[in-house]
Amino acid sequence: MALRVSGSLPLLEKITLEAWELDSAFIPALRKNLAVCAAALEKADIQAVVDLRQGSYVEGGVDALDGGLFGGTTPPAVTHAILNPPYRKIASRSRERQLLRTLGMETSNLYAAFVWLALRQLVDGGELSAIVPRSFCNGPYFRDFRQDLVAESTFHRVHVFDSRSEAFARDEVLQENILFHLTRRNRKRASITISTGSLEAPAKVRIPVERFVFPDDPEKVVHIATDNDADEVRGFFQALPCRIEELGVEVSTGPVVDFRLKSALSKRLGKDDVPLLYPHTVKAGRVIPPLADASHYGDARIGKKPVAITVNEETLRWLIPAARFVLIKRFSSKEEKRRLVAGVLDPKDFADGRIGIENHLNFLHRKRAGLSVAMAKGLCRFLNSTVADRYFRQFNGHTQVNAADLRAFRYPDSAGLEILGKAKLDDGDQRAIDLAMAELLGAPSCTES
Repeated sequence: MALRVSGSLPLLEKITLEAWELDSAFIPALRKNLAVCAAALEKADIQAVVDLRQGSYVEGGVDALDGGLFGGTTPPAVTHAILNPPYRKIASRSRERQLLRTLGMETSNLYAAFVWLALRQLVDGGELSAIVPRSFCNGPYFRDFRQDLVAESTFHRVHVFDSRSEAFARDEVLQENILFHLTRRNRKRASITISTGSLEAPAKVRIPVERFVFPDDPEKVVHIATDNDADEVRGFFQALPCRIEELGVEVSTGPVVDFRLKSALSKRLGKDDVPLLYPHTVKAGRVIPPLADASHYGDARIGKKPVAITVNEETLRWLIPAARFVLIKRFSSKEEKRRLVAGVLDPKDFADGRIGIENHLNFLHRKRAGLSVAMAKGLCRFLNSTVADRYFRQFNGHTQVNAADLRAFRYPDSAGLEILGKAKLDDGDQRAIDLAMAELLGAPSCTES
């Protein structure tokens, strides 16, 4: 449901409640609830008009803003908007996408479209509150939306749920959700309130607006920092000298898309097969070759995954020579402590000389060739550090670690990474990695909570 409240403020004499709902099953209950709201307003001597619309809010919002060939030119007069939009991707050739493009809106998800349309319908100073996934905070898919959102509004409050399942636990929704409150074109605020935990007793911090979205950032990445040491962490990363390409290192996503090569995958490693690497092979700073037989895994979920891919004309283009790569999980499992999980692949562990890397992994390489031992270990330890994970969570609001995120990250120079890589420490010891980061690279002394 999309709900908008319009009226003349601050002396409120009349209010129009405009509500949108697509699903007919909810209309009777929604009509009753709106009638209760209208009755409460009438008791307060406020005339209430209920306008319940069954249909697509995208179509209705676009029509209100554009009006079509014979539409009027009266600007929207919405003072308040409350949204719990659908979280669904929009196909590039869908009618919804085409309608949004008529207003210059390019987005791949309905939740962003709802917020974008509602924001455009607000009067200056109008307020908007929404519960949405945090995924819009970074990445190329939501860049246009972020840029318009930052240009046209002022954030007042953001609430971050501790658990991915907290907001919609009964519906088994595992998105990482946030609540936010903003106003249209109000530029006088110097700080934003960020809260975490339960809505009944949240922990709050106030941050300057320039820490929420860096003024000189063309991508307008949204940073939601809730830790006490967030400033120190951010300062350390902003001072790092390199992007990944400046190190001569490339980031790629695993080329094997398993459902497209299903007939070539096997749960047993045969003489014509090579190992296929999935995220579960990345453990404590290293890549462990899959077992020769998937049924030998104690974990039933892992046992369902193929362990090998057959080498033939169809698959050859998707396989790569085994070399010293750094593999990074693209997805973290539900409630997993870490977002960044990396491991070094040792080519000596793969006697066949060729491997398949599945699409749920990213890997660092040099033109599909391996890295030096020191550089590979240094990059792996850097990404596995608590400070790196904590900084990553400031701007990455979903469960994915995309190649674009790793390219946008800042890194120490080659000399610093090699010093870190040559350090004598146990890659399974998180405290040892964090201490090495602090002692060798001057990182803040973050420890895993």
